[in-house]
Order: sequence, then structure tokens, then C-alpha cells
Amino acid sequence: MTNTPLTSPSTTTPRGSVRWPVVLLLAATVLLWPLLGAAGLDDLALAAVVVPVTALTWVAVLGLRDAPRPVLTGTLAGLLYGGVLVALSVGFGGGFGGGRTAGVVLLGAVWELTWGALLGAGAGLLGSGVRQLRSSR
Repeated sequence: MTNTPLTSPSTTTPRGSVRWPVVLLLAATVLLWPLLGAAGLDDLALAAVVVPVTALTWVAVLGLRDAPRPVLTGTLAGLLYGGVLVALSVGFGGGFGGGRTAGVVLLGAVWELTWGALLGAGAGLLGSGVRQLRSSR
């Protein structure tokens, strides 16, 4: 008599680990903020360009590339994106200057990290949907 698992092997084995080069590539899109900001765009125009370009890039990479675990990959990329954005803001935006207290900076950092993780997870979900649409054909 053999012991057979109650679940199928496809549900018990991991689908692959996160590919860190993909996480780093996606998070590197944060550099669009200072690069395009140096071009003289005002804040609203800058956001109107960077946010859609970043979102489309992330969904395309997570949906069209062979990135295992697209939601986890997107979430990790979003956390790294938020961390780099916070570092750039504190480093080049004055940090604690201008009357900003440590609590306000910390609250902003938590907001950026959370927002980045949620956007990354959303891009991963959309990328996963793109992948499923492509595989159903």
C-alpha cells in the first residue's frame, strides 16, 4: 500500500521562484520621474506621462514575458519602486527640510510603499490575465 497525496502535484509544487532581474527591471522605471522631471515638465504633466507608461510597461512585461508568479513579482517590484521613490524624494526633495517632521516623512514613506505594492499587485493581476488570454488561443 502506498501513500498518495490528496492533492495533485501541480498544487503542491511551486510554480517557480521570483525572477529578481524582472523585479529590478520593473522597479527601474521609477527613474522616469527624475529623467522626465529634468526635461522641465510640471508635476501634473509629469504624472500624466510617467504613470501610464509605467503601468503599461509593467502589465506588458508581466503578461508577455515568462515571469513566474506575476502578482508576487509585481508586488515586490512595487515595493522596491516605492522605496526608491521615497529615497529620491528625501534625498533630492529636501528630506526633513521645509517644516516636515520625521512623522510626516514616515507617513509618506508608508503611503508610497503601500501604494507601490498595490499597483504592482494590480499590474501582476492584469499581466496574469493577459497571459491567460494568450494561452487560451
